[in-house]
Amino acid sequence: MDDLLTVEPFRFFTRDAFRAGWYLVWRQLVRIVPLAVGALLIGGALGGLGMGIFGAVVGGLGLCAASIWGALLIPRLASQWAVAHYGYPLTGQARVWWAIVWRVTVVSFIAAVILTPPNFVALSLSTAYKGAVLGGFGKLLTAVLGLVNFAVAVLSTGWAMSRVTALQLSGLPVALLPLALAPIVTEPTPLPAPAEAVSFETPAAVAASAPLTMAAPVASPAPMAMPVALAPAPPPARGPAAVEGKRQCPKCGLYETERGSVIGWYCTICGWREARR
Repeated sequence: MDDLLTVEPFRFFTRDAFRAGWYLVWRQLVRIVPLAVGALLIGGALGGLGMGIFGAVVGGLGLCAASIWGALLIPRLASQWAVAHYGYPLTGQARVWWAIVWRVTVVSFIAAVILTPPNFVALSLSTAYKGAVLGGFGKLLTAVLGLVNFAVAVLSTGWAMSRVTALQLSGLPVALLPLALAPIVTEPTPLPAPAEAVSFETPAAVAASAPLTMAAPVASPAPMAMPVALAPAPPPARGPAAVEGKRQCPKCGLYETERGSVIGWYCTICGWREARR
């Protein structure tokens, strides 16, 4: 029977949940934020040119496109995270999207209910005490609560991703995972048994009837000398008698010279030429 994969979901307030949520959130924001900001800038520019209605339409369509794109990125990024951590993608994009979104929505609603009184206090202080210390404290409290809401959104996203991944991957055979991620089970290789010493015993009857004698060594024939081919003797140097009528080259010392009607004496070997005055 194949081993089954066991995936445990992350607890909510853990570092693993925050890292998983940050994996999805920052990849989502880096895509949709430029689109939303660009749509708002184009809409504002059109409004400044006197086309306010057309600018509002363009800005609204850009924000809608950014929202739809962000929703479509959720299952794809969650599947990429599952592949990076467990080696197996998530199936069913609509099912993955709904499983993550409804969990994040529930957690965000609970967090909003809990943080409503502090938000009301911060808004009251910043409104009633403008320019005073309490007003500054109210603004600081508002900023802190905004960071808390963002942290809760990241934690809820990572926790929801881990829950969906655990529901899909738990119970799968490990053999379906890639070889690089599947656990490798190595069995010890048995060592070969030492070779037993084999003893040969000579029968007593054979030893008594014919004692063993050592055979005389056979003399090997002496190696034969291979004939060596002698190189032919170089031809004798051509002396002055053999090169009558030719001038000796002062550069190479040979008699391979010729006399031209225009350039005079020259050597056909080294290229020497007679200096003409």
